Amino acid sequence: MHNIQNKGVAVYCASSNNIAPEFIQQARTVGKLLAHAGVPVVSGGGSAGLMAAVIEGALESGGQAIGVLPQFMVDKGWDHPKLTKRIITQTMHQRKMQMAQLSCAAIALPGGVGTLDELFEIITWRQLHLFDGNVVICNTDGFYNRLLEHLQFTAENGFMRPAAPQKLWQVAENAADAVTAALSPAQDPGIQYHMPDKPIV
Repeated sequence: MHNIQNKGVAVYCASSNNIAPEFIQQARTVGKLLAHAGVPVVSGGGSAGLMAAVIEGALESGGQAIGVLPQFMVDKGWDHPKLTKRIITQTMHQRKMQMAQLSCAAIALPGGVGTLDELFEIITWRQLHLFDGNVVICNTDGFYNRLLEHLQFTAENGFMRPAAPQKLWQVAENAADAVTAALSPAQDPGIQYHMPDKPIV
């Protein structure tokens, strides 16, 4: 395992409390395992749901938890009170960029539209060589099966390069495998995109 330039690992996940216990436990385990590896957790810094579980798992194991939140979320009191470090941004876009800049890899745990937004953006950045770390989808209890099937369908029908599902992200079935994959040496996505010489009319 490695940690590039002492960076953390971005963890994208749900902020809802209405979630089955096994998802919460897996999130807590991700935090603990990253702490044991000496790698800070970089998250959205929330005080609820899987986000809180990841943060608390890291802190309980002596690790660091860096939270990145836009000002309006802090104003609403949504930030976790025990964060090692709190970084406040002005916009959601800045939040995602800051999380990526602080991280050598990214793990997507189960989540809703916010998590999917973060996941797809970091995959896009990896595709464009704007983010060079591993992107890992933690498919706890088959949560992402349908999404993965759709992404494969998308590639098979020419909307992504055929190699994209193998090159741009990895899939792990549990917390331990997700952390191992995230901290493994990053692979070059090997997918080059070029803008056309002339506008497409």
